[in-house]
Amino acid sequence: MKTLILTRHAKTEQLAYNSSKSDFERALKPRGFNDATIVASDMVQRLIKPDLLITSTAKRAEQTTEIFAAAFHIDKSSVKHEQFLYDGYTTSELLSYLAQFRDQHECIMIVGHNPEIAMSAITLTDSDYLHFPTTGTIAIAFDAINWEDINAREGKIKWFTSPKLLK
Repeated sequence: MKTLILTRHAKTEQLAYNSSKSDFERALKPRGFNDATIVASDMVQRLIKPDLLITSTAKRAEQTTEIFAAAFHIDKSSVKHEQFLYDGYTTSELLSYLAQFRDQHECIMIVGHNPEIAMSAITLTDSDYLHFPTTGTIAIAFDAINWEDINAREGKIKWFTSPKLLK
């Protein structure tokens, strides 16, 4: 049994029209730090801990991932940083990426961006629609021994949470 946890980054600052920052550099707002801490703490209380954390290379996703890594006592140096999670990807590309882990890691957590996080959750399960607010987190279970054996529409939603559901 493999479990994939998908998390949308936490709440971020809005860029002003004339800002010199790029979208890639957007940082978390104080609310974002708080929301990520709430979701991470809930997962720890429920004894949920991924074996591997993977994050987009955008600042807001990396900041969100740092909060989860600290809560799970995962060293920041063991977190994988992947540019494709920022640039956008298809479900097929995500499945190909996950296949490299073969039978390693029972539970992998990915922190990324919408619309890809929501679309991945929809296409990996039999769902028609999933609302993914910032820090929304879903766990999808696959009846597979190897990551290379998981397929679209075969995942089952184990749970979904968001800061609003936990406040």
